[in-house]
Amino acid sequence: MTISLSPQSPRRIRQSGLTLVELMVAMLLGLVVVGAVVSVLLSSRQSYTTNYALSQVQDNARIAFELMARDIRQAGSSPCGNSNVSDVLAGTGWYHWVNGAGLFGVDDATQLAPLPAAPAPTASLPAIVTRGVGQVSANLITAGAACATGAPMTVAPTDVGIGADDLVLACDGTQAYIYQAAAFNAGLPLTAVGTGAPGNTSNLGCASFSSTAYVAPYQAFAWYVGAAGAGAPAGTLSLYRAHYAGNALVSDEIIRGVTNMQLAYLTNGTNVVSATTVGTAWNTVTNVRLTLTLQTLTNPNNKTNSEPLVRTFDTTIRVR
Repeated sequence: MTISLSPQSPRRIRQSGLTLVELMVAMLLGLVVVGAVVSVLLSSRQSYTTNYALSQVQDNARIAFELMARDIRQAGSSPCGNSNVSDVLAGTGWYHWVNGAGLFGVDDATQLAPLPAAPAPTASLPAIVTRGVGQVSANLITAGAACATGAPMTVAPTDVGIGADDLVLACDGTQAYIYQAAAFNAGLPLTAVGTGAPGNTSNLGCASFSSTAYVAPYQAFAWYVGAAGAGAPAGTLSLYRAHYAGNALVSDEIIRGVTNMQLAYLTNGTNVVSATTVGTAWNTVTNVRLTLTLQTLTNPNNKTNSEPLVRTFDTTIRVR
């Protein structure tokens, strides 16, 4: 018997997978998720950048207020408590001591004379000048044989931050003098006619000083707003502090991005007035009202049409 076998039809295997429509839907959902994540990241970055820029502006304002407040509070200070101070510095200018008033201001900083070193103050913005003393020495004036003949004053070689040509205040219980030091070493004169710039109008003899006389650096500072230094964006303004150092009037750039400064003065505890209104009665000023406007140096949002962050801060400083 012959058996014939017929070939069996191959069994069809069912295939599984994604259709084109399913693939496109999955891609669309993925893009939505990625877009949401990117949006959150960009928003967080922008928020961080803005907060960082704002913190910089606030820190700059805090530093400016702290430094200016320190000078204003020390205005008129003397280690011997003398209100009558003799100023033998040559010339005329804002660096001179004015009896009874350690500070004064002008409503236009270009009215300062002499004008601070470059950069020049910005016109129409005010300036304030403070005068006082720094670190005080202890019994530094020594009476030698030359004192009896009225020779220039000599001091012991103790360092209290006074160098050659620095401005100095010397005083005891009955008198006080401001002058420019010729040197700060034992046996060398502290003052001589015409020494340095601004120089002195007369020698300062030590014969009349008691054995408890003091010497301290005389600090006359002019605070004003002017063009920022090298590296700043065009048109940027900065807060400056001018003073005499090394026979020259120098200006230190303190804070960049200060676009405006306003000053007002409280006199006799009742009236808030401008510098022009105060006139010459600076010994009646009890408080200084200081307002600063600062901005970021760069655009924190990195957008062409957006503006830098601008903030205005103010404080009232009591004059001691």
